[in-house]
Amino acid sequence: MIDSRLKICFMGANQAGLIGALTILADGNEIVAAVSYSKELEEILKFSKIPVFDSINNDNFLNVLKICDLLVCVHGREIVKDELLKLPRLGAINVHPYLYKYKGKDPVGRALKDKNFKASVGIHSMGNKVDEGKVITELFTDISGSENVDEAYNKLYPYYCKSILEALNEGYKGAG
Repeated sequence: MIDSRLKICFMGANQAGLIGALTILADGNEIVAAVSYSKELEEILKFSKIPVFDSINNDNFLNVLKICDLLVCVHGREIVKDELLKLPRLGAINVHPYLYKYKGKDPVGRALKDKNFKASVGIHSMGNKVDEGKVITELFTDISGSENVDEAYNKLYPYYCKSILEALNEGYKGAG
């Protein structure tokens, strides 16, 4: 039987990062190293005995990145250099709300300012241009009634789980 469990390096922050990490683990994958940009995520990762680093450029993290299957980013805070994206066997993916329309920083805030309630959570391959890689999956929902960013994210969090599971199970498990 082929082991379909992925060895993942993870980058993330805040509740979205926490949801992403827990979804990856619940799906039977292994997070072999992580970069955390928030205390709440760092605490859970360390509690789960996952090595945690403060930057993707940490030499120890880079050594693990070379032997993992996939880099997954959920609200990361660093631009990952192109040469680092090539280190994992299957490359790197990024989870991004409103991928179809609001690339870059604060997509949910910008969408709410525009009164755009056609929300999504998309996953794309990471490349040399930020948020411009091939879209792997993008799930849409209506978040009408959301009056602030926190309310919008609360409606989007289930789509973080669903999109991560879809990308991992359809696009990466069994690949290579």
